[in-house]
Amino acid sequence: MFDLDYSIFGALYRFATSVPYLEWVYVFLASYLPYIVVVVFLYELLRVRELKKKFYIFFLAIVSALLSWGVVAYCFHFFWHRARPFIFAGAAAGTSMPSVVPLIHAVASSSFPSGHVSFLVPVALSAFLINRRAGIWISVLTLLIGFGRIAVGVHWPSDVLGGILIGAVSYAAAYKLLPRINADSA
Repeated sequence: MFDLDYSIFGALYRFATSVPYLEWVYVFLASYLPYIVVVVFLYELLRVRELKKKFYIFFLAIVSALLSWGVVAYCFHFFWHRARPFIFAGAAAGTSMPSVVPLIHAVASSSFPSGHVSFLVPVALSAFLINRRAGIWISVLTLLIGFGRIAVGVHWPSDVLGGILIGAVSYAAAYKLLPRINADSA
């Protein structure tokens, strides 16, 4: 698995740093697009007319994103340290791993899973409850963010896949939990 991570990461990073001005695109995807995704989600949510549905979607997104990012991803970061590509490349001198200088500011914390992706996947899945178009767009943008996080040198491809899986499972758990809370309070 790690060999696949090396080869995919190496190809994306080399491409991002070899084409003039392309690294700006990847920096935008990795650093600024997450804010735009949240704003697009909130805009779409404000367009929902039924107040009860609006609050349900909002709380589902918040609870599932916090479960995914604030609990599960944090536990992985705390208990299992996996070096980010730019740290690993420095420690793996003499291997085929390219020298990596991250294109964005990054802390030398654990890379698995991607916190950005694990936070945004539940938001994207919640957007499908607003409408299919919003869900598809936000999902595509979330995947582009994950792609950008790899290309700028701060995540391995498996970090992004782990973030997607953790986000989806956390969303499913929150989706199962929240209707019971609604039913009990009625």
